[in-house]
Amino acid sequence: MTFVSKWFRAALGFTLAAALLSPSANLQVEASEGGDAFTPMARASIVTYEPSERYASSVNYTLKANGVPVPVVKGFSDYDYAHFSMSDGPVTYELTILNTDKVHEYSISPKKLGIQADKIEGRTITFTTRSDEYLIVMMNNRKTRMVIAADPLESDAPASTGEGIFNVISAPYDVVSSGSSTTEVSTRTRAIQQAIDDASQYGTTQGDGAQGIVYIPAGTYEIGNLVLKSNTAVYMEPGATLVGTGRTDDYTEHWFKDSMGRPATWWISTAFQSENIRIYGRGTIDGNGQALHDDKGTNGKGMINNLVVPIDTSHFVMDGIVIRESSGWAVVAVRSNDLAFRNLKLFNSLGMGENDGIDICESQDVVVQHAIGISLDDPFSTKAWKEDTDIASGKVPWPGNPEPVRNVLFEDTIAWTLCYGYKIGQGIMQDQSNIVFRNGVVYKAAVGFAIHHKYGTGTVSDVRFESMDIEDISGKNEDNSAWMTLFTVNGSNNGVGPVRDVKVKDITVRDAGESFAKIKGVEGAEITDLMFENVYMPGASVPATTLHEMNFLSKEHYGDVTIRPVQNEEPPPRTNLALHRPAVASSNDGLEDTAPYVNDGSLTTRFGSKRGVDPGWIYVDLGETKTIDEVRLFWEAAYGKSYRIQIADDPSDEANWRDVYSTTTGKGGLETITFDEVEARYVRMYGTIRATIYGYSIWEFEVYGPER
Repeated sequence: MTFVSKWFRAALGFTLAAALLSPSANLQVEASEGGDAFTPMARASIVTYEPSERYASSVNYTLKANGVPVPVVKGFSDYDYAHFSMSDGPVTYELTILNTDKVHEYSISPKKLGIQADKIEGRTITFTTRSDEYLIVMMNNRKTRMVIAADPLESDAPASTGEGIFNVISAPYDVVSSGSSTTEVSTRTRAIQQAIDDASQYGTTQGDGAQGIVYIPAGTYEIGNLVLKSNTAVYMEPGATLVGTGRTDDYTEHWFKDSMGRPATWWISTAFQSENIRIYGRGTIDGNGQALHDDKGTNGKGMINNLVVPIDTSHFVMDGIVIRESSGWAVVAVRSNDLAFRNLKLFNSLGMGENDGIDICESQDVVVQHAIGISLDDPFSTKAWKEDTDIASGKVPWPGNPEPVRNVLFEDTIAWTLCYGYKIGQGIMQDQSNIVFRNGVVYKAAVGFAIHHKYGTGTVSDVRFESMDIEDISGKNEDNSAWMTLFTVNGSNNGVGPVRDVKVKDITVRDAGESFAKIKGVEGAEITDLMFENVYMPGASVPATTLHEMNFLSKEHYGDVTIRPVQNEEPPPRTNLALHRPAVASSNDGLEDTAPYVNDGSLTTRFGSKRGVDPGWIYVDLGETKTIDEVRLFWEAAYGKSYRIQIADDPSDEANWRDVYSTTTGKGGLETITFDEVEARYVRMYGTIRATIYGYSIWEFEVYGPER
């Protein structure tokens, strides 16, 4: 964090040594047991929190930590979660899966921690960690996973009353948590906003970096928009839950998201040109995003929400908060500097689009540290735009001029998504530099980490991906399913820009993906100066020595690649015998004959057979009889679950085709099929069962033979 300002380093330094425990917290201490593997360290003290009455208990799991029952909250269809705090020391978990007879299988992530069950008894697994961790547990391959979010004990919880404390349930604010009518929500919102204004006035008057503290006790508060002002801290007591109403008419439209066809609101934002703001504690900010997204009663469109928007601010800190269910990007840092996000739980749905976790937009000197991000869209990313981009040019435009993204650190994080775990882009309309992703885990994603230079002419430089662990790459985002990818696209004709000085170091790839990795620049915007060091591909005991070993099979307009500790020559490319040869298909998915696209050498064009029809096939004429032993199919999303690779000397009679390969478990992506050497002129993919409702769609159909 050498790039962070002096103030910023201080903000991340030591906190107050003495503090009062929140009255709503349940503190229980478990004494160290003799013979404990972690002695002489005492076992951790556990502090549990009573969740809002808004949340149902999990029907999938129960949890104990050092013998203390921990509430498990029903999350979304893909996961439930438990949130608590603990002191230093080991913690032993007892996790029970409900509605089954016993534990048949389990896994605990991050896998790099090497956590194994100490005991499996009936429906319960018992396991131990040495400290507070964010974990994702699979039991019996149940779709609904268990997320355990253990935070360090609070060390700086304020008193609920006293000088400089503005408790929202006390006079003159007298906020009550009950009541969800428009009038009640408006009254409550005005009262909390008044507390914020008063706290700001107090902190400003005191000077020397003082902050007035807005104290939000445990309770559930449906509110409208809030604006945080300079020299203010908002403390959310454990159990304090701010909830969106789900009604569009309760919120201000700040901008309009073109891709979703909906207005968007900054639910909780900072005042322009503000400074010295903090949101902290162990509370929850719940956007109730699905309801807001679906509420078309007012405008016929619904609305999306950005839950926390530090905009045109400096010296902003958010620590310990649960962010839940946004319908747009959850946390959006805009044209700000000196920002810290720590102990952050980004709990979004895996079924709602464009709900990124945290996006650092045109900001500088930012740290995101010890966080878990779960969302359908990218959990952790950086972006930069122009003045006329929808997000920057709404009813309330972004203040000032466009700024670069510079000096951003993502560290000690876990990502679970259907898109990119960690990403620079897509918006690169301004320069982005000194971006570091360190000690990150990809629990599940379509792409582990990437630079996706899609929109703009900005330069991306000085990027580091360090100590990253890729656990599961599955599904696709467009045509991408890979542990890593670097590529440039002239999206919406916004131009292109270069990518340079990218270091990829100490990477564990447990799953390389269903397709291939890319280093794909464009003419005039090359990707250069790349260093790969200690990249361990699946099953490898030594680091990769070539780009080919790292599965970079699509490479264009790139250069200056260094691989450490050993770099070998790239294997010579094999001759694709099918390239540009005549191709014939059973059908097409439109009026155009797409068969020629199947072997045109481009991964941006594709063949597609008629929707919903089995069988579907396509063959390539090699021009003459040749010896072949391999076929590569680069499937689009509509792949074959069951298909055969067939050969023939004369395709005119169906009886002439004979199988050299068949499968009923096609996986899609890139499938490399090898078989004994055979002589053939015509090679066919013959699909019998589609994996989707569509037809069979192939980017490239390649055929290879032995190199003599």
